[in-house]
Amino acid sequence: MSEPAKLPEIDVDAADVKRIALTTDPEGGTAIYFEMASGQVMNLVYSPETFAKLEAMLAKANEARAQLSPIQ
Repeated sequence: MSEPAKLPEIDVDAADVKRIALTTDPEGGTAIYFEMASGQVMNLVYSPETFAKLEAMLAKANEARAQLSPIQ
């Protein structure tokens, strides 16, 4: 069996974000829209399962960061 074709990585410079919006559709999908100061728009669309994984990963990252620099 042959290996699946390797898809290219996509790098987007989201350092200068002007606006972020999050929407959810009735079927449970979620989209995050980033508008950069340059006017470029990036849309990320997630299935409910993938968005749940993203939320869990962000929660773990926030917890790890909080342990490194606790509030004093």
